Amino acid sequence: MASLKVKEVICLFYSGLLFISGLILIGTSSYLLFKLFYHYTFIPSGSVGPFFVIFLLGIGHLLVTWLAYKGPTREHNFHIFLFMIFTIILLVCEFTVGVWSIILWDEVEVGSIDLMMSSFDELINLSYYRKDWNKLQSQLHCCGVHGVQDYNKTGSYPGSCFLNSEDSPSPLVYSDGCKLPLIRYVKRILIDGAIIGFLCTVFQALGLYAFYSFFKTLREERAERIARRIAMQRELANAAQTQTPLMSSPPKPSGSRAINTPPTTPPATAPT
Repeated sequence: MASLKVKEVICLFYSGLLFISGLILIGTSSYLLFKLFYHYTFIPSGSVGPFFVIFLLGIGHLLVTWLAYKGPTREHNFHIFLFMIFTIILLVCEFTVGVWSIILWDEVEVGSIDLMMSSFDELINLSYYRKDWNKLQSQLHCCGVHGVQDYNKTGSYPGSCFLNSEDSPSPLVYSDGCKLPLIRYVKRILIDGAIIGFLCTVFQALGLYAFYSFFKTLREERAERIARRIAMQRELANAAQTQTPLMSSPPKPSGSRAINTPPTTPPATAPT
């Protein structure tokens, strides 16, 4: 079994990864949100929800890093318990984000097609959403909803439906519609959100196990320290008891009688 010091190093290494993961979540969610808002006219509004949550979870990773560092270094039970509680909350939220993204992945096709059809009708009849359709057709290399024939009633095709290539003397028109490319575009983003959620769930589970193992070893180490301290105190007490009789004066023997010696008289001097 690994020692307490080794497990402390593992927890500190995890705290560093936790900080880095927070920065990655913030950056990745911002990028994916930008991709969704870039074609937001054709994407259901509920599709952006998981990525806002991922952004907030990234901030949560950064805040929990302080507890992940202070708990093992100071060996404070309070900070370790608090870290494990917040880790469980993050784990549940990240697993929910993964499931949420999968549910949206299954439902986004119908919503995107409805938005495309309604916006394209307004484009043809009222010339609305022209800028949004030009961005969509230029990026996804498509034209109309079902194909270039959707513009037949207007008698002209927008410039975003043409591929300007130097190899071709005349511009080529995109014959495919934007319905399938857009659905693939949105579903790919939602799959990325699901992958992020489930990977973060596994990451939090590993951190929870590492800190629980550290706390369990810390309790055992503390019990051993207390046992050694008690044993040392007992040894010192026993040593003090054995040294006390040697240092004290020996008692007088009982039943002894004192020997009376007659007083000595000075010798007589001769008369002069």
